Amino acid sequence: MANASLAALTKKTLFLVAVASARRRSCLHALSTKQNHIRFEGHGVRMVPDPSFYCKKNQTLTFLPGDIFIPEIKTMSSVAEDKRWCPVRALKWYLNKTEKLRQSTSLFIIPRPPYAAASKDTLSRWLVEIIRPFTSGTSRPRAHDVRGVAASTALFAGIPVEDILKAAAWKTPTTFVACYLTDTLHAEAAFGSAVMRGPVGNRSHPSGLPPSGSATRC
Repeated sequence: MANASLAALTKKTLFLVAVASARRRSCLHALSTKQNHIRFEGHGVRMVPDPSFYCKKNQTLTFLPGDIFIPEIKTMSSVAEDKRWCPVRALKWYLNKTEKLRQSTSLFIIPRPPYAAASKDTLSRWLVEIIRPFTSGTSRPRAHDVRGVAASTALFAGIPVEDILKAAAWKTPTTFVACYLTDTLHAEAAFGSAVMRGPVGNRSHPSGLPPSGSATRC
């Protein structure tokens, strides 16, 4: 990554953080470089969204997105090449490369002067640019697809639904099933290669999930 352009490093870091956290774009936009908002801990990094951030109507004073903890790849894989896809490693490179350039405390900045904070729409556009080569069919790729595939991959790998909801900041399983899981089942084969780990072959759903088809809005 030492020779990567700032634009490429920015998009790679954004994508890896988005995949590893399964957070929506507004939460990614709220990530900050303010003191104690990014803390490198043993074997991972903890990121705290700006406390003034309320990303959607379901984020009220009684339900706010929690911290994001992302483990290093080396805690899960001993394959040397896998470190290229480590979000923690990419984040360290990105912070180091932007330290003297940034004019904003927003984590993700435009990779050209005056290096202003990237907007939510810009983050969405970057994510779409990254995943577009891995999508197929007539449907247009969306930034939300990253969130859906990341969460669904965790589900198919056997991660409990409760843990997925907590990590991705969903209040109930209904939105996940109705708005993300169904679409992901169709798009998974084409897009799965863009995720750090492909889903396992077992498509059975753990118990406790509500039926799909809900009218809940994402």
